[in-house]
Amino acid sequence: MKIKTNPLKLIIAIIMAFIIFLFGLLAIGLWNSFQSNDIYFSKILFYLCFFGALIFALISLSKAYTILILIDKDIIFTREILKIIIDIKRLTVASTIVLIGILPMVYHIIELTHFYIVLPISLIFICSPLVLSTFTAVIQQLLLRIIDIKSENDLTV
Repeated sequence: MKIKTNPLKLIIAIIMAFIIFLFGLLAIGLWNSFQSNDIYFSKILFYLCFFGALIFALISLSKAYTILILIDKDIIFTREILKIIIDIKRLTVASTIVLIGILPMVYHIIELTHFYIVLPISLIFICSPLVLSTFTAVIQQLLLRIIDIKSENDLTV
């Protein structure tokens, strides 16, 4: 039975386009901040952290697209896909670490607006890649077990 991955590929392409759009918006915002001389350390750190997180997201989405291409070729339970899943897990952890850099700007926003709900919302946003990392770690362990079972079955046949 052939697995249809075209809808998943379309979703990944749409998300990648949205991330590129966000990258452009952040670049415009950074440029406008430089033009109006309204730039300070926490703002630069905020922009750089988001740029880094978006780059990590694009790389992990391209790796997910590679997994879908391998699924189309019926190369599902292999060490190659396991390596890609490990890379995705590392990228999501790196994304969380990079997103911690937005906390000084969050603190600055809280000082200006006294809107304290920004902190828990930003912490949820920062820690959300960890949920994906946990999921990919579970998938990694399952795939590792499946590969071991497959290799044992290949040896018996």
